[in-house]
Amino acid sequence: MYLKEDRLKKLKIKNIIFAVVAIFNLVVTVYWQFYLVIRYRGDAFTLMHSANTPSFFFWIIVGPLMLLEAGISALNIGDARFYSSYFEGDLDGYITAQELAEVMGKRESKVRRQLKFFLRLYMKNYSITDDGVELASKTVKCECLNCGTPLEKRIYFTGKCEYCGSSDLRARILTDKKFYSISNEVKGQAKNYDYYTYKNLKTHLYRSIIIGYSSVFFIVILLLSIKTSILRFGDDEYYRAIILDVNKHMQSYELITYDLIETIIRDCFFIIGLIPLAIAGIKRISYARISDVCSVFFSKCKVPFIKAAELPAYNGVNDTKKLSLVRKSIRTGYLKHCTIEKHSGELEITLGKKVVKDTCPSCAAAITDAVSANYVCRYCGNKIMGVVVKK
Repeated sequence: MYLKEDRLKKLKIKNIIFAVVAIFNLVVTVYWQFYLVIRYRGDAFTLMHSANTPSFFFWIIVGPLMLLEAGISALNIGDARFYSSYFEGDLDGYITAQELAEVMGKRESKVRRQLKFFLRLYMKNYSITDDGVELASKTVKCECLNCGTPLEKRIYFTGKCEYCGSSDLRARILTDKKFYSISNEVKGQAKNYDYYTYKNLKTHLYRSIIIGYSSVFFIVILLLSIKTSILRFGDDEYYRAIILDVNKHMQSYELITYDLIETIIRDCFFIIGLIPLAIAGIKRISYARISDVCSVFFSKCKVPFIKAAELPAYNGVNDTKKLSLVRKSIRTGYLKHCTIEKHSGELEITLGKKVVKDTCPSCAAAITDAVSANYVCRYCGNKIMGVVVKK
């Protein structure tokens, strides 16, 4: 509800088109220009009047700019998804910039600039305040436990009944079609693990495997081709075989040398084009796999706050790396209905769909302003464990 989904889909398509067009034209024009420089070295007139030269100068400027724009846009979309996930899990509708900076791992000034920019292009339903963000779409529906009057509040579970003065309120925080209700019991079984992942996660995983490892395979083949071409330089038997082959139409050592150079240049540029695909594919494999592992773990958790040390083992990486992978999985949209929050000075993964107990088991007083797992009753001083539990 905080993302401009239709616009994001169009921007993602634009990024793909920009990247494909830029990479293709850069590879083709730069490849030919390198070949022409080697083939016609010393002949400046031929080089400057080549049909490829204007295209080369155009794409050597425009191509990197298109790639830069597509890359920045993709990173911003990922950040927007993370912010949206965090906003969805918020309970009171007010989030400080410092809090967002800590969970994002960014400077507070950068978070503020991003949120102002995202509000115009990627996101909606919030406003920038002096302290941070106010979520315009959050509405707190309260019911006074003393007189039963229905109330509407902007701040989570605080304030007094305007009719009887009681501050014991039962609150529901509505966000789109989801809600957080205050209740004494946890209803239902653990959610299916698919609840925490993108609906087509397996498809994305298989696609990333195909793209990542196919790119690596072709890079290896091209490297072997380059090695073979280099070894053929000065090989008299190879040169003689080419000259004697009537189908090759190369009748001099110089032409054969230029053909080898062309092959090496072509293979190098194909490798340059494949390396980003290989890196992106392999990274997304990690994001999809840890999302799958974590979603199964989340579905079995009975508490909503999970420390990095409590996450399941994954490829031998440490807790900091696991938390980083979870953050990136949320940014890519692979992990859903969870976010990273800071509680008691420590970053934790917080699961969505929480239910908050509303009365103290010791004195039956209403629990007010409770947004953390443990709570001290303001009436009897009893420490209540597990105030916030997962639905």
